[in-house]
Amino acid sequence: MEEDEMILVELSLDELKYVIRCGGALVVNVSEAALPTYCGFTSDEIYSFSKKMRDILDGTGHDL
Repeated sequence: MEEDEMILVELSLDELKYVIRCGGALVVNVSEAALPTYCGFTSDEIYSFSKKMRDILDGTGHDL
């Protein structure tokens, strides 16, 4: 898949919360050096993605 290719996905509120929480859990529980091997993302990329998802959640008026 090309980096700029987009895929639309529908998630329930609980599923979105799960995705956000799992990103944070990875950064806390997997070493910085192992993250790219473990999930293909650096901690900065995980933080950036989690913030993007959190902004979407916050925009709906729901709390994490």
